[in-house]
Amino acid sequence: MSFSSFVNIDWRDAPKTESIVAAIRRYLTKCDAEPKVQLRLESSTAPDIVALRQIDGVRMLARDDRTSARKPGANAEYWARFLKTATLLQDMVVRRDSQKMRFIQYREAGKHERLDIVKRKVMDVALTLGIHPAAFGVQQEDSGKITTPEGVTLENTTVTDIFSYQDRQRSGKAPKSLPGTTQRRMHGEHSIPLLVLDVNVKRQSSARIDAVVVVEHQNLSKLALKNVLLVMTAGFPSSATKEYLHLLSQNSKLRNVPFLYFGDHDMQGFTIFQALKYGSKNAAWGSKAMVCPQLEYAGPTRQDLKDSPRFFRPYWEAQFRADYPDATDNEVGKNADRWLRRTETKVNRKFGKHTKKDNETLKSFERLGWLDHEPMVKKEVKLIIGAEFGGVCFVSYPISCTLADVCPQKFRIADMTVVDLHYLRHFIEGKLHKKCRDRAVEPFPSPVTRGARLQNTPSQFSNAPHGARNQANSQSLRTPFEGAGTQATMVEEEMAAADTVESTAPGREPSNSPETELRLLQQLYIP
Repeated sequence: MSFSSFVNIDWRDAPKTESIVAAIRRYLTKCDAEPKVQLRLESSTAPDIVALRQIDGVRMLARDDRTSARKPGANAEYWARFLKTATLLQDMVVRRDSQKMRFIQYREAGKHERLDIVKRKVMDVALTLGIHPAAFGVQQEDSGKITTPEGVTLENTTVTDIFSYQDRQRSGKAPKSLPGTTQRRMHGEHSIPLLVLDVNVKRQSSARIDAVVVVEHQNLSKLALKNVLLVMTAGFPSSATKEYLHLLSQNSKLRNVPFLYFGDHDMQGFTIFQALKYGSKNAAWGSKAMVCPQLEYAGPTRQDLKDSPRFFRPYWEAQFRADYPDATDNEVGKNADRWLRRTETKVNRKFGKHTKKDNETLKSFERLGWLDHEPMVKKEVKLIIGAEFGGVCFVSYPISCTLADVCPQKFRIADMTVVDLHYLRHFIEGKLHKKCRDRAVEPFPSPVTRGARLQNTPSQFSNAPHGARNQANSQSLRTPFEGAGTQATMVEEEMAAADTVESTAPGREPSNSPETELRLLQQLYIP
């Protein structure tokens, strides 16, 4: 099925301002003269009007090009708001005035109307006429942010005046004469522009981009990931953020770079992933310019959070030995066991129960059909709802099982810092390392072995206070942490078996000696 059967609205293809004004006036005249007019409603309840389609080899949510016939006088309240909004947009185009949606609500549409109602009426007018809301002068919502690594520059060709752009685009001039402003964004954190025509990625000879990481929260910019383009959506992504990520996915210099999404383990986090990769239901009219087909869900999964204390234990022991060089293996093991029990208790408290809204979101996912193409996300969604356990928790389980083992649960990505302030960075870098090790890139450094740390610890930290040693050691312990896979499980089982032998045979060599731990860590971290 061709894309012509679906609604495809892009602000880059908008007509000239005079044509927009003429289209609005013709429609207003038709509403007065004809008994019924055709409408495209944003919140249409028609069956299968938005569905997952394969368009140009890319799966995306597309809106069927169907209209509904309405009598202008059937619903006086709706038509009063609709005609008032259409007249408002016409005046904005005539005055060449751009405003944000909240200013349209307060200054023009009336302060007693809710913002969501004003947005819906603006979208109804835009869909009915087939014109992007930005072409009327409606400024897009505040977008997210992006952090560029050192040595990488992003050249954004942006549009500052949408009306001048539309007039000059349709004037027959060469594309180079279009009123686009080039903005250069170098190393650091920057806001994503609202209207972007093109993104050019430039890098120095010594710089590289290993991955494009998309996260939900802006405060994760403090992770300082190396050689990574970090896109922060700041909650549910705006149209500008989705368009910018789409342009990055189409860039030839990022064609072989993985795009990974890290978000909260809840329905909102999965909804954000859907909007970025497949498009959202309310914005299916513009999915062709707002999807990132190569985006992959990278976690964290529920098992990632549950296993995080055990996976971080070798690092905690290395930290403890660096702080207390004279500690025996028995003392290190006992303190590590106490830390592990406390941390596992904290982790289990972070899980939250699902709500009725989560059930409704799952039904929406199943109707749209994109979960069938994301088995990892589908599994985690079922775990949140409790479908893997029959949807209930009041069953008999072994005493050793915790509540988090048998009940539907969800958590936020920031909860991984309960294990350690730097563990979230370990987790993300481990996922990146796993993705990049099959490519011709330099792997992340391996963890520092205990023997090397103990050899340097006395001279550096013997006279330093405990807090200073912790601060200094935390820098050297910031290494990638890959906490998933069969290999990691085998290493854990081997370490557990070795600890059992040590406890039953006092005369044997300690299994957690530097040589043994070095061998186990190499199996876990070095590909």
